[in-house]
Amino acid sequence: MALGQALTLAGALFLQPDKCEFIVLGTPEPTSEFLQLLNLYRQGVRDEPIAKLAGIHHDELKFFRHRVLLVRDMAAPGPRRTVEPNDSCLEAASLLETELAMTQVGRSRWEDADSHFDEAWQISFLIETPVDRLRFQRNWLLAAGLFYHQLIFVSVAEEAFMRAGRLLRNAVRLYPNDPEVLLAAGSLLEWSGSLRWGVAAHLKEAEELYSRARRFAPTDPEILLRHGWVLEKLEKEDEAAPPLRRVLELDARKDLTYRSRMVLGRMAERAGRLTEAIGHYEAAADTIPSWQVAYLAAGHALHASGSHERAREALDHALAMDLKSADATLGGWWSYELGIALRFEPLFERLRAEVMR
Repeated sequence: MALGQALTLAGALFLQPDKCEFIVLGTPEPTSEFLQLLNLYRQGVRDEPIAKLAGIHHDELKFFRHRVLLVRDMAAPGPRRTVEPNDSCLEAASLLETELAMTQVGRSRWEDADSHFDEAWQISFLIETPVDRLRFQRNWLLAAGLFYHQLIFVSVAEEAFMRAGRLLRNAVRLYPNDPEVLLAAGSLLEWSGSLRWGVAAHLKEAEELYSRARRFAPTDPEILLRHGWVLEKLEKEDEAAPPLRRVLELDARKDLTYRSRMVLGRMAERAGRLTEAIGHYEAAADTIPSWQVAYLAAGHALHASGSHERAREALDHALAMDLKSADATLGGWWSYELGIALRFEPLFERLRAEVMR
C-alpha cells in the first residue's frame, strides 16, 4: 500500500451501525472503557454509564481527547480520505460528561460538577465540522446555563446563579446575535436585578440584552414583554409602553398578554389615567380569569376613580376565589420567573435524541 493511501486510512473516531470506535489502518482498536460507556449511552441507557463514568480516572478522558486528535492528524482531510470521523460520537461523549456533571450538582459536589462540565466543553471542540461544532456548542452552552438557571429557585441560588451567569455570558460572547441566547442571559440578570437585595446594575444589563434581542427578533412576544417590563422597572415608562402594546397586537400566549396588560395598567394608574388602567386590568382578568391579581388591581383603580360599587364587586370576586385559583395565580408568577429556564428540558432532550442511534 502506498504511503499516501495508508495515511488516508490511518484513523478516525468512526461510527459503525451499532457503535463508536477508533479505526486505525482499517482495523478497529480494542474498545476502551470510556467508549464502552459511550456506546451504552447512545443506546438510551443513562444510569449505568453515568455512574461508571464517575469512577473513570481523568487521565483516560484526557487520553480519549488526545487519541481523537492523533487519529485525525493521521487521517488528514484530502481527496483520498476514505474514513470520516463521526461528530455524533463526539457530541454523545460531551453529553455523557454533561449528564455526570448534572448528577454531581444534585449531590452538591460543585467542584466535581465544574470539572465534568469543563470536560464536556473541551470535548465539544473536537467536533470537526465547523457548522456542527458551532450548532452543538451554542445549544450546549444554552442548555447548561438554563440547567443552573432553574436551580436558583431552590436552596442553591448563590452557587447556581454564579455558574448560570458564567455559562450564559460565554454564550452571549460567542453568539451575540442569537435572540434566544440574549433572552436567556437577560432573564437571569432581570431576576437578580429585581430582588430587593439584588444587584441593581443587572437590570440595566438585562435591558441591553433584551434591546439587542429585539433587533434580531422584533416580533417575539416574550422578548417584547420582558424588554418593556424591565424598562418599567428602570422607570423608563415612555420607552416601556411601545413593546408592551406591541405584544397586544400579536398572537401571543395568554400569559404574555396578561402581563403586558398588567404593566400597562400599572403605568397608566401611576400617571393618573385611571380609565385606561381599569381597561387594562379588566382585559387581563378576561384573558385569564383564574389569576387573582388583575381583580385586585382593578378594584384598587376603580376605588381611586370613585366607582366604589364596581370596586367592591371586583374585590369580592378576588376574595371569593378558591385555593385552585390561588395556586393558578402562584403558578402564573412562577411561569415568568422560571419561564426561560423551563426551556432546558426540551432543549437537552433534543440534544440527546440527535446522538442516539
